[in-house]
Amino acid sequence: MNLLFLDSVERHTFGGYENWILLTARYFLERGHRVTVVGRPGAEYLRRASAFSDEIEVVEVPISGDFNPVTIRRMKRILQDRQIDLMTVNFNKDVRLGGLAARWYGPTKVCWRMGLDITGNGWTHRFFSPRLVDGVIVPSHALKRQVVRRSYLTDDMVTVIYNGTEDKTFVRPDPAAQAALRSKYRLDRSSVVAVTVGRFVDQKGHTHLVEAAPEIVSRDRRVVFLLLGDGEHEAKLRARIDSLGLTGHFIFAGMLDDIDLELTGADLMIHPAIEEPFSHAILEAMRAGLPIVASNVGGIPEALVDRESALLVRPREPRRLAEAVITMLSDAELRAAYGRANQERWRQDFRLKTMMQKVEAYFAFLTAGRPVS
Repeated sequence: MNLLFLDSVERHTFGGYENWILLTARYFLERGHRVTVVGRPGAEYLRRASAFSDEIEVVEVPISGDFNPVTIRRMKRILQDRQIDLMTVNFNKDVRLGGLAARWYGPTKVCWRMGLDITGNGWTHRFFSPRLVDGVIVPSHALKRQVVRRSYLTDDMVTVIYNGTEDKTFVRPDPAAQAALRSKYRLDRSSVVAVTVGRFVDQKGHTHLVEAAPEIVSRDRRVVFLLLGDGEHEAKLRARIDSLGLTGHFIFAGMLDDIDLELTGADLMIHPAIEEPFSHAILEAMRAGLPIVASNVGGIPEALVDRESALLVRPREPRRLAEAVITMLSDAELRAAYGRANQERWRQDFRLKTMMQKVEAYFAFLTAGRPVS
């Protein structure tokens, strides 16, 4: 197959969907398919795609407006020149720009890989979306229920394929990684590190972690919250942390290309999201054998088992979040048991190969109406 991934994400943003594109692109390249990725000029995700594999063809396209005829014509030419069999799209803008180009060209099928419920109820959504996409992939049953509730994307159009992460071997505990992590961030060797991964946006719930922090720190002064990510709320979070007198207990590490050390050397993951169809970061933590405290929302309980591999709490409730974190921090045996359970669950259900085989079969069905051999 000749595949194209269209993502109009803003230039400096790199999130879960962009990571999905890179992992999917590499798998399909290894399977002998041709891969093109398209995005805005100077986009971070295109930079990472180029660094990820020199076999990925990267194309920059100025993107503005949902029905820009210049962009649609440019996309049509790209599809035609490369004889694209299937294009995946991300945002509603991509559905319309890419979908109209695909319908104009003719042969290209369109798959909407949706990581969040971004369906709208306006006439443009209701009219164009079902006519411009041939199929939809979502990473959880929770998200599928949200997507089909408006009725214009029907149940049979939407397929659930759980996310997966590539195979890596992690041994826990790893004293060398624990020491290296504390050295990297100039922490005391006795520090207890709780890592949180995600962009600083409302959806990820960092505000509620900050509000829970005073109670957690009052019970365990060793705790350090390691925040991996960036985003629009960073300044506000820093200001609130400073006002609480907790600056020494928080580290803003930024958006890192590789977080293996941070996951291997940490003691706990906290994921306080208020909306989460499915979390790639949680899967990475499961693979690393980390115990997890997370919000009981969206697709999270489809990955984590409450009181078997994690402690799940209601979102937007800092006190309950604090209680769960304190419980986890106070019991090393519990953390170890939950970490082992998470790692085993990842092996069974959330390996990258498992996800990719299902994606490839679905793409083959969309393009040829038959399963892949």
